[in-house]
Amino acid sequence: MFEAIPFYEGYLEEKDGHQVYFAQFGNPQGQTIIQLHGGPGSKSKAKYLKNFDLETYHLIFFDQRGCGKSIPLGSIIQNTTQALVDDMERLRERVAVESWFISGGSWGSTLALAYAEKFPTRVKGLLLSAIFLADSFSVDWSFTKPDGVANFFTDVWDERLLKLQNYNTDANNSSKVLLKLLLSADTQVKKEVTAVVSNWEGNLLGSSTDVAYIAAKDVSDEDIASAIVFLHYESNNFFLTEGELLRNISKIAEVPLVIVHGRHDVLCPFKGAWDLHKAHKKSKLVALPQSNHRFSADGEVAKKYIFESFLRSV
Repeated sequence: MFEAIPFYEGYLEEKDGHQVYFAQFGNPQGQTIIQLHGGPGSKSKAKYLKNFDLETYHLIFFDQRGCGKSIPLGSIIQNTTQALVDDMERLRERVAVESWFISGGSWGSTLALAYAEKFPTRVKGLLLSAIFLADSFSVDWSFTKPDGVANFFTDVWDERLLKLQNYNTDANNSSKVLLKLLLSADTQVKKEVTAVVSNWEGNLLGSSTDVAYIAAKDVSDEDIASAIVFLHYESNNFFLTEGELLRNISKIAEVPLVIVHGRHDVLCPFKGAWDLHKAHKKSKLVALPQSNHRFSADGEVAKKYIFESFLRSV
């Protein structure tokens, strides 16, 4: 029986001042799947293990630069989407697999597409959820414009704007201003700024739970590091040109793709999943009727079943 503990964990060879952590689980003789975490700025989580049968599959986690167990925590030096893609390719070579499946949700879906479009022959299939295309529509909807998700969370939006006024900024320009503070201010200000960042996105993960705010005193060093990485990517347009992922979709036209998306995802609206599905003629899209950005319990079960069926079919 294969347990949900890594049979190997370690670091890639240092590059650009970063030591990237990775861990391997499950059956080393099975088909390899790399699981990409969200964010940018999050980390690998044990719950990802539930998506796959560890008796059958060889599952790899890796913490992106500046994230989780990677060193140094919160570093944004030479931290770009392209660098993460290259780290993934170094990791593939390190674990000595010719090609692999890639699974990722939210920002993980963005990174998965970016890697696949650069290294299509190394990808056996893409298992994506909660699609985020990192285009202007997605960013405006979620973070910068009042006519997007703010219509569902107007009270949270207004509270956010009030907090941003304390730093002489607004939703359109906040990522650069807040990032500068997180890199230079004292610890108390860093905690207050991180709370502002967390209290916006954190309330968009589901539309069926009460609004809740974290206090600055409850912010950890890891939370601050996560906010730094996230704002770094947001302020640089996620290191992608406008519409890049869909514009280059022909590069992965023959790569099998399954998409699972919550019908009521207000953080990353269904439009992104639908646009990706339309652009990739051989993709399969499943909309989960009761799930938000954070899948319901039934949605998680459905996703696992859909992924397992996909893996058996390719």
